[in-house]
Amino acid sequence: MQIFLGGTAGHSTWRTKIAIPILETAGVTFFNPQLGAGEWTPAHQAIETKAKEEADVWLFVVTEETRGVASLVEAAYRIGTGGLLSLVVRSIQEDDLFDGLPLNEQERKDLNRGRSYLIEVAEQNGVPVFDSIAEATKHAVQLANGQ
Repeated sequence: MQIFLGGTAGHSTWRTKIAIPILETAGVTFFNPQLGAGEWTPAHQAIETKAKEEADVWLFVVTEETRGVASLVEAAYRIGTGGLLSLVVRSIQEDDLFDGLPLNEQERKDLNRGRSYLIEVAEQNGVPVFDSIAEATKHAVQLANGQ
């Protein structure tokens, strides 16, 4: 398995609609950790950890669809270990909704501060940060192919 698909999950479709078609066309193997609602168990964490350890490249996508912070930590860890990473980070805007409700201003600022710190760490370590999931996926393919 060459690429681990990490980041925004839940109801997000970036993996199935954007990344996986590009990876399949390129003939690159991948691990998709996204599960359906209510399917996750502690056993899945061990499977995911093993997949991350074995992956050559991590494609991490942090979109405006998530308020989770674990992906920020995971991506920063990957940068710190010097592993290959293709990264998308998008800020949360005032009109973005979570479960149909807006975030309060303080929570939005806190979540975006974490994203800003991750972008800064990435830039300091020569890891490009993409806005386009398609472009980040193509970059991940290049990394997996040693380019």
